[in-house]
Amino acid sequence: MNLKHILLFGIFIAFFSCSTDSTDNPDEETDDSTLLKQTIETDSEGEVYTTNFTYDGNKLISVISDGGYKNIYTYENDNLVREDQYIEGELVAYVILEYNSEGKVSIYTESFLEASGLSPRKYKHIFTYNDGGTITNEVYTSYSDSEFELDWTEIITLDGKNIIKVDSSDDTISYTYDNKNGAFKNIHAIEVLNLLAENEFGSLIYGNTNNATSIKYEYSSYVNIETNEFSYNDNNYPKKSIYKDFYDGSIQYETTIEYFYE
Repeated sequence: MNLKHILLFGIFIAFFSCSTDSTDNPDEETDDSTLLKQTIETDSEGEVYTTNFTYDGNKLISVISDGGYKNIYTYENDNLVREDQYIEGELVAYVILEYNSEGKVSIYTESFLEASGLSPRKYKHIFTYNDGGTITNEVYTSYSDSEFELDWTEIITLDGKNIIKVDSSDDTISYTYDNKNGAFKNIHAIEVLNLLAENEFGSLIYGNTNNATSIKYEYSSYVNIETNEFSYNDNNYPKKSIYKDFYDGSIQYETTIEYFYE
């Protein structure tokens, strides 16, 4: 089963925030080094899932979750160059990243192995950075080492560092955010980790400067909405959230997530 359907980290996806804590602007803080250490998710049936984050300084090294899910991150100098994704100790997929002369991701290629449960395939993402805060993402697909062919193109729209929309010819994903400290804001190369968050076995590291407060999926045949109600600690970081997944007006899934920092 897709990790995204097991560990629905509330700060990564759709949500409406609620809090009576201070509303001071978190962007004014300049010496904050807070890093997310752990999340504990409890679903409506009482099942508990724990995810642990480890770092080298503020570089994310691993994300390890119950159920045998593990993501490992490799760097060359300051650039994230590889993400390896494991289930129960077996490599199921990996991502290789390339950068342009400005230090921005230009290409990343995700490869799925037979252990993933998918037929062997690769997706190559080629980025073009446009004026006005958008990125054009051309996605090429290769099955069983065939030649890469253009599969689809999407436009990623940014507001500052936060991704607010991903738009293709077949679907649109829209995000809204709170004005609090993002749980991941101090992680090195967070903007790159955001881009990888959509991968099938990627860790759900959504939200950059702030926390995503809603996500709306608009497909040709249906609309899906996910929400999360946050409460915050004294430093305006999420301490708890209630995640809800709606389809056709009904709640399909609900879970509570607690956040712990180092």
